[in-house]
Amino acid sequence: MSARIWMHRHDEIQTPRPYACDVDDQDWLWEGCGGNRLAGQNLKTAETRLITLPEMGGRPIYQVFSFRDKLVMTLGDAPFYLVYDPASGKCRRVPVPAARPIVWYGSKTNCGKLLLFERSSSSVLVLDQPDSPARVVMCPYQGQLAGGWQVGDLIYSPLSDPARIAVFDPESEVFQRELPGPSPEVTLAGYMVHEDTLFTWDTAGGRILPMDLTTDHWLGEIRTPDYGDVYGFLGGGFGFKGKAHICLSTYIHPSRLDAGTGKVIVPEGRLTVDGRPPRFLDRYLVFDPESQDFDYLVAPEQPDGIPLLCYNWTDGNRFVITGTLIPYSQPGVPGEIYGSWIVVQSEPADRVEGFSFHDVSFDRQAHLQNYRRHYGNKRSLYLPHDGCTPPVVNMEGPASDYPPGRNAELLLKAQNTDSEGYLSDLAETIARAATTEAAQVRSVAEFVNRTLYYNPIQVPDVQDPVAILESHDARCGQGVIVTIALLEKLGIPVRQVGLSHHTVAEATYDGGAHIVDALFFGGNQPHVGGRVLSVDELKADLYYADAFPQTCFAYDSELLESVDGFCVLGYVFGIWGSEPYYSYYLGAEKNHPPTFPNVLPAQRMGGNCVRLNWSRSIKFGGGEIEYDVRVFRDRECAQEIFGIITRDLFLDWEVEQLNRMYFVEVRAMDKHREKNAETWYPPARSNFVLVPEDQYGWYGVM
Repeated sequence: MSARIWMHRHDEIQTPRPYACDVDDQDWLWEGCGGNRLAGQNLKTAETRLITLPEMGGRPIYQVFSFRDKLVMTLGDAPFYLVYDPASGKCRRVPVPAARPIVWYGSKTNCGKLLLFERSSSSVLVLDQPDSPARVVMCPYQGQLAGGWQVGDLIYSPLSDPARIAVFDPESEVFQRELPGPSPEVTLAGYMVHEDTLFTWDTAGGRILPMDLTTDHWLGEIRTPDYGDVYGFLGGGFGFKGKAHICLSTYIHPSRLDAGTGKVIVPEGRLTVDGRPPRFLDRYLVFDPESQDFDYLVAPEQPDGIPLLCYNWTDGNRFVITGTLIPYSQPGVPGEIYGSWIVVQSEPADRVEGFSFHDVSFDRQAHLQNYRRHYGNKRSLYLPHDGCTPPVVNMEGPASDYPPGRNAELLLKAQNTDSEGYLSDLAETIARAATTEAAQVRSVAEFVNRTLYYNPIQVPDVQDPVAILESHDARCGQGVIVTIALLEKLGIPVRQVGLSHHTVAEATYDGGAHIVDALFFGGNQPHVGGRVLSVDELKADLYYADAFPQTCFAYDSELLESVDGFCVLGYVFGIWGSEPYYSYYLGAEKNHPPTFPNVLPAQRMGGNCVRLNWSRSIKFGGGEIEYDVRVFRDRECAQEIFGIITRDLFLDWEVEQLNRMYFVEVRAMDKHREKNAETWYPPARSNFVLVPEDQYGWYGVM
């Protein structure tokens, strides 16, 4: 049976396939992630760091070494390697002593030295300190020296064409001998030492090759299962608790590098077992040399893509496998190899800090700005839900309601939070200025409305009030969970009440029950003479609540759009008018308001006359629409100077004064006013200045 694993998915760190990693003395895992960036995750706390390193020059980091409190990083065919000091944040380039160097990998040693393998000249670069000059030791054997394995105090470096192993003593810095391979055509990669046997494997041959270290003799090969069907390449690996863990790829050829160009040699014809572009798999092959049994270590399944398990690290007591997530190009089909950075570890991060207290100075506008046109163009524009919305036939990209890595992080941190203290402190902070229970409830409703965004496109799959608060994204049921949790901490009786396709809270104070629908109404709950009504009172006058603003549904268009300007559809909330009046939730017949009448540029009509224009509103189910048009002198739209109700889509108006800014509001209204004359209709706004016709610039008038 394979080891138990814990996976951390970091959606905030997007990367192509990563390369070799290392862990420092403070339990920080370090790995390059493309785009001149170095990524770090602490194995104990799951905290992450993302460091920009312009010194990378756009190159990938092939391997990171934690070496004497600094990081040494190789960059392939770069004429330098990097030395980075995490303490100071300083990074410098160190020249590689070779004409056209290619340094992918290296090895630490038991004698405290760091070895880098320079492939173009087939030499070993020996470092005593990160910043010390490298000593060059030439390999005396034919072939390309690409890497090495630490076997006891020696380094075994595989060579190809024909297969051999060069044995290097890092203490004396001398190549001791050359061992023949099990057969000339094999390409050796990855290893594990178990008792007196070295287990390595033939990369494109689907076989494990054991060698007796006491005699240097190769033993009988061991064929691996599913070779040629599930995978075609056995990559790097590691030994852990007596078992070999082997990286797998769909590639079906040996890996060869052109030392002249530094590029991988890609053969003609079919490249992979499945005909798709080469990729790592979501699993490692696990081999037990005692029983000769095989198993798979499989990454947890993800809803929006396939995990790739790439490179690894172990200290013998624990291991880490890093990788990335391939987002689906369409459901179940892997797309581009660029996605969230993932870290799989054999031990849990047992020092994850919870949330200490809530930041009541939450910047709502900054939060919303992160959603405007930020929905990725590689993600599905359709979000189906089983039983609610069938998928469309041409759905492309992963369809997920919330970044799964962020969702898991919220839950993990919430589990490690003193929720009683967190919520008590927050409730006291929110209501500290309130002198009555009614004022306390109002302050909680205002806070919940301000700190939680009724997200039309994505919402976390969490029911913990702390996790909901820290996400700042919620739907009605989650808003009720938070509202109830805070009111209970204030000692105010409160319960959840189900409505038609909606749910609210209802608090008891001042001798009666009062609705608390924080997400919909905030601090302006439906009231009469300042007294907030109960759910039963609202049901007794179904259309009364329609007069109170529901700004939670008045989204601006960019909050519903992807980065390439398309709308996200399916199980989402749409533009104003796509959701019914509040009376529907109370039990009234379903009726929808008109959509926004988007304001268009004004036109010059001669003299001081301008034509105010707006787009036609539409109404679900049809019906007449009128437009309430008002012009104001001030930005607050308090000083009204003109108003009219019309069914036209334009209005000619005489401007009072040139070179003065005017402010316009247009509301689309329907016959729902017969149910409640005070029905709330959100305004579409614009402004303009009428200037002399030959004035150059933009003034809101065409």
